[in-house]
Amino acid sequence: MKPEEQKVLGILATIFGAIALLGSWIPFINYLSFFIAIIALILGIIGLIVNLKKRKTMAIIGTSLAIASVVLFFTTHILYANVYKEFVREFNRSYREASSSMEREEESDLTDDSSASIPEEEEEDTFTWTQEQFDALIEGDLDNKGKGGTNYKDIINKHGLPDSEFDFTLEGYNTKKITYISIGNKIKTVTLTFAKDDNGQLLLVQKHAVGLGLEKSKQQNDSETRV
Repeated sequence: MKPEEQKVLGILATIFGAIALLGSWIPFINYLSFFIAIIALILGIIGLIVNLKKRKTMAIIGTSLAIASVVLFFTTHILYANVYKEFVREFNRSYREASSSMEREEESDLTDDSSASIPEEEEEDTFTWTQEQFDALIEGDLDNKGKGGTNYKDIINKHGLPDSEFDFTLEGYNTKKITYISIGNKIKTVTLTFAKDDNGQLLLVQKHAVGLGLEKSKQQNDSETRV
């Protein structure tokens, strides 16, 4: 019969492995569980080495739990990342639909109230974007952290601070989304998304605009009508 197992390392590996396995299902907490699983795995491997010629039941159990926790962490991480990606996509779609709806309502209000007087004082509109400026923006490669995209600082220096901005994580990258909104007679928005590269720079990876081409299109139609 094999000698009795030295169970201390195996018991510790089993305890840590069980804790890691339970926490691997929970978002954010599963990051801590991953590190606990690594500790359990190390203890389990050492336990196997120490009991190389002895029984190693507890060491095997602890090592197995640690490996299962690591596998479960990566599985749930991929699952949650896909869910969050879908949430971001749905948010962007809803935002575009809401912007388009606001634009149609604004046009309808202007048509119905065409005889209404214009207020003598209006809030200053600092929106400076044109269709040409928007088209000149370069979208970088998200998979390469925005490499080749327009720099965030260059946009801020040219158009000033945005009306809104927030930071979030997209596909594992640190990103920032900013929005410029016009408060004039026509609703105009420019929404830009940036990814942070290894040097801490924010580079453009996605752009979207609403209402910039209305005036240009109207001028072309007027010109064609006169001809």
